[in-house]
Amino acid sequence: MTTYSISVDDLVSLKDKTILITGAATGIGRSAVKIALENGANVAVGDWNEEAALLIAPFGDRALYKKCDVSNWDDVLGLFEEAHKKFGVIHSVISNAGINTHEGFLSDEFDKKSGKLLAPSVKSIDVNLVGQIYVTKCAIHFFRKWPDVSSQLVITSSAGAFFPAPPIYLYCAAKAGLLGLMRGLRTETIKENITINTVAPWLTITPMVLPDWLQKWGDLPKNSTTGVANALFLPILQPEINGKSFFVAGDQIIEFEDTLHNAEPQWMGE
Repeated sequence: MTTYSISVDDLVSLKDKTILITGAATGIGRSAVKIALENGANVAVGDWNEEAALLIAPFGDRALYKKCDVSNWDDVLGLFEEAHKKFGVIHSVISNAGINTHEGFLSDEFDKKSGKLLAPSVKSIDVNLVGQIYVTKCAIHFFRKWPDVSSQLVITSSAGAFFPAPPIYLYCAAKAGLLGLMRGLRTETIKENITINTVAPWLTITPMVLPDWLQKWGDLPKNSTTGVANALFLPILQPEINGKSFFVAGDQIIEFEDTLHNAEPQWMGE
């Protein structure tokens, strides 16, 4: 496995780039916005939580906020259109928006009148998978406006795409879907000067984490939001990187795709 690292000095390369970030009011996204702005980037922020507007306020014309529910196509498209109108070229997109719906997929709920089994909520799929598909579609569309400019799409997946993480079953399904999306696109988008990579954090200290999770986690390595945000910038700082999955645990960045590829004959056969 290959381990990567990012230093504070590396981040100065973000200066004058335009980066669009979704899911930026709290947690990992919030740290990513702060890092980008503090290092001189222009940043377009999309989040349903209007606290994101307060975060970018001190940075004036270098930042844009638009209220955005990523599971709503018009919201996502509107965010990209406003970023394009204000900044012109969009160099990089960090598709980070995600939710924990505290789902009860294995619990049965019934209609009170008919007694009929009710369908499970798929809000987690709508935001964590469909929303990022919308962002991916818009990113590729707007990147194509500048074919000579190297562009990067970075998607926040999860360690749950690789390891079981009950009881967030649909969350894991969505994050595994993002991994599949990246793998399906990586050999095609690179032909258009667009790289695509995923970052798969293990447990990270954000508002999404429940207290009992931390108790169960014990002494296993935890991530800081800054540590994961740094991993999100890795493919932007090193634009030759394409089609990788960066697992993050204890703020250490480890690439998984090369190891999985090398092991392919063992589980698939020659």
